Amino acid sequence: KKGLLKTENGVDGDFLPQDNGGCFLAGDVRSSEQVVLACMHSLFVREHNRIAHTLGKLNSHWDGDKIYQETKKIVGAVLQKLTYEDFLPIIIGPTLPKYKGYDSTINPGILNSFATAAFRFGHSLIRPTFDRLDKGFNPTGKPLLLRQLFFNNTFIKEHGIDELLLGLLGNESQCVDRKIADGILNHLFERPRCPGLNLAALNIQRSRDHGLPGYNAFRRCCGLKNAKSFFNTTKEIQSPASRKLLSQLYNNDPNLADLWVAGLAEAPANGGVVGATFGCIIREQMKRTRDGDRFFYMNKGVFSDQQLKEIKKATLSKIMCDNLKNIVSVQPNAFLAGSRKLRRVMCDGIPGMDLNAWKV
Repeated sequence: KKGLLKTENGVDGDFLPQDNGGCFLAGDVRSSEQVVLACMHSLFVREHNRIAHTLGKLNSHWDGDKIYQETKKIVGAVLQKLTYEDFLPIIIGPTLPKYKGYDSTINPGILNSFATAAFRFGHSLIRPTFDRLDKGFNPTGKPLLLRQLFFNNTFIKEHGIDELLLGLLGNESQCVDRKIADGILNHLFERPRCPGLNLAALNIQRSRDHGLPGYNAFRRCCGLKNAKSFFNTTKEIQSPASRKLLSQLYNNDPNLADLWVAGLAEAPANGGVVGATFGCIIREQMKRTRDGDRFFYMNKGVFSDQQLKEIKKATLSKIMCDNLKNIVSVQPNAFLAGSRKLRRVMCDGIPGMDLNAWKV
């Protein structure tokens, strides 16, 4: 109705609607797997409805379907902007080639190495606990254990999404390394009387089920030297302890090593947080996904010059400011933790999109 996505009233704003079993309904059936994931889905549903409401006012002659489709297009473009300009440089460094437009010869399909190994680097970033913070970034209660947040929407229903999203803004993630939080290492999807799974083991087995070649094959694909042993990987796997452990596990043969395992052991490269091999795979995938998409937001004709200028202003920080009830300040780039060098600024001081560019 009026281009809006369905919602339900919550304690600090609109929430995702629920099914008969109490799980949240979203565009992805996995939205209730973890509470903070459900928070992010709720955040972008609010952003969709905020934009749709404004577009409806600017263009009173538009019907609900027109408002919905235009809003969907804008939100999709914003997600692409956040991914490619704000998030990706932190992950792989400033290594992605400049966009030159749509290329019909490029297959934007997902690389097996990206899906089953490289982009699963994020599992190493996950914290074992999640802080609950108020608008001053002070604790509102005890941190929540990751292992207790799977398929558990009770917290959101009772406390809302603000405390957890402010907790994300106020804390750093874990480093990309071979250490994995216990909540997903031994307690993934744990329920009463139902033991949890091991996400690391699932990642390893998945790559084997997909027939993914060993670590050395991807080193060669990425222009790195073929390693005859792990003691030839000192530039990428800089930790002596990691090289020794990998040598013991894989008979000192990088050809046998699982890509996900060895990739996590690499030191950060090129100004990013992932190593050279993962960075290479992620860069190649994201380039293909961008250049092979004729609807990519920067492709000529998708948006007007003025609309594109406004989309470029979008930031995750501003989206949080526009859609959270209990937030007054935030770091300019929500993907980087607040610090002395990256001081928080008042929400009112963060520029946002001017939707008048869509008035017709």
